[in-house]
Amino acid sequence: MAAALAYHGYEDTKITDVVELAGLSRATFYERFDSKEVCFAAAYEDGVERLTAAVEAAAAGEIAWDTRLSAGLRAGLDFLAADPALAHLLLVEALAAARPARLEHERSLTRLAEALRPPAAVPGGEVMPEETPRLLAGGLTSHLSGRVLAGETERLAEDHDLLLQYLLTAGEPPTSAS
Repeated sequence: MAAALAYHGYEDTKITDVVELAGLSRATFYERFDSKEVCFAAAYEDGVERLTAAVEAAAAGEIAWDTRLSAGLRAGLDFLAADPALAHLLLVEALAAARPARLEHERSLTRLAEALRPPAAVPGGEVMPEETPRLLAGGLTSHLSGRVLAGETERLAEDHDLLLQYLLTAGEPPTSAS
């Protein structure tokens, strides 16, 4: 599915494209999936779960929140860069897919936003406005989808330091001018 989407886009991808690229028969496809939409949803869910597992595994051993954030970001960028077709599915085609898949994409953004919220024990963590992590998640995914659309997926890891700085400083409370 990911390879077909990367080549044709969601609207123009046909089941024929998916079965040809997968080396399956139409009958085998329909044994597993009722439609293109169901296959897309399964591919999206699998991709999100694998991405989440990579990020969580990388961040698990770190104690400091900013170090966990950096390790998770690095792992996520490396994961996406290693599979441009999947990155395209997760970051671009999810917005063009049928409504249930778009809703799943919104749930994924909510999960990402919660992962970006610093614990209250972190300086600034207790004063972060409720919507800030969602805005950070949206900005992050928008930047990444732009890079994917530009054909720069393999270079996503190069943005680690820039994105980490964005995530760490964008959520800081504003300093008051005295």
